[in-house]
Amino acid sequence: MASGNSKAHSGTMKYGRLVRDSSSERSYTTYVVAEEDATKAVAMIRTLVGPALNVESIGRASLKLLLAIGLSAGEFRKVES
Repeated sequence: MASGNSKAHSGTMKYGRLVRDSSSERSYTTYVVAEEDATKAVAMIRTLVGPALNVESIGRASLKLLLAIGLSAGEFRKVES
């Protein structure tokens, strides 16, 4: 499981983002990102995968999900299939 951290924990976060990298022609990778702002969440994953054009926020991740997988504000985790 890939994970990362770019900022300190924040107690005010209400939800995160699901971000998909579909840069590969044959597959895609989805990340759970503990960042409410979609633009910032996408930027975090772009720093990981490079300046791919096909990185997008595809929806919200609930606070329950973030807590269940142990993410704090600014962290992310690759979703394994």
